[in-house]
Amino acid sequence: MDPTIAVALTAFTIVAATVAIAGAAAFRLLPGIRRDRLVPETASDRRDSILRWSAPQAWWQRFVEAVGRRTAPREAGNISKLRQRLGWAGYHAPHAAAIYTGSRFVLAIVLGVLYPLSGLVLGQAMPNTLLGSLALAYIGFWLPAVFLRRVISNRQDEITRSLPDFLDLLTVCVEAGMSFDAALARISEQPEARESALHQEIVRMNLEVGAGRPRVEALRAFGARCGVQDVTTMVSVFVQTEKLGTSMGRALRVHSDTARTQRRHRLESQAYLAPLKMIFPTIIFLTPAFFLVALAPSLLGFLAVMGSMGK
Repeated sequence: MDPTIAVALTAFTIVAATVAIAGAAAFRLLPGIRRDRLVPETASDRRDSILRWSAPQAWWQRFVEAVGRRTAPREAGNISKLRQRLGWAGYHAPHAAAIYTGSRFVLAIVLGVLYPLSGLVLGQAMPNTLLGSLALAYIGFWLPAVFLRRVISNRQDEITRSLPDFLDLLTVCVEAGMSFDAALARISEQPEARESALHQEIVRMNLEVGAGRPRVEALRAFGARCGVQDVTTMVSVFVQTEKLGTSMGRALRVHSDTARTQRRHRLESQAYLAPLKMIFPTIIFLTPAFFLVALAPSLLGFLAVMGSMGK
């Protein structure tokens, strides 16, 4: 066979195989071209209502909940604040407060006992046993609080990022002639946003309105559950628009433009802070290497001269 034809056939085979593999991977992974998105949703595929909660199943969950019920705060104000913070993190179950409180005490006891037990396992007394146990118990007591604070921050950031897109979709639906409730229901049916925290709160609000709760109360509860200033402002706009009877589409258009502008400003502020945040890594990691490269030859020459003078 002619070498030119052999090379051409080889190149064609490689390109065809690459295109076939890439197409199969795209068909398998990309949600926009997946075949199963055309299959109608069955009753078994539907998710359970987010207003229903299941009791803890594992034994350790039941144990932690039992401890939490005995150690939970008794004052109504403290319980309300704790449930509000858990709601900001997305934990709306009635037993979430008991599990959170119980996890703090159980983790403190476990970590506090772990230090002296490690000495028994190793067969030698650990130094500063009391101090080490108290330090580990303190860390275990505050570790769930740090975790909860981190979850709240991440969830609120996610809600803030997804709010302008939600307002754009809501504006398009309302301006197309849909009512406000129908537009919210249509947005909540989007499969792409099912894992979004904002989507979950919208679904909860729609279920509350469908169960008979007044829309104004459901909107205010929606803003309180999110704990984001932008969402609270949006809820105030919706409530005032409904009370005054003004155009909901115009209010949504103005507020969506404002939300997109605020998101752009936040991104610009983060971009402006990037050089400042890079100063410390540059000083810590790059400056020693720079001085080593710049001064090493001179230092080696100086040491060689000093060694020759000593001889």
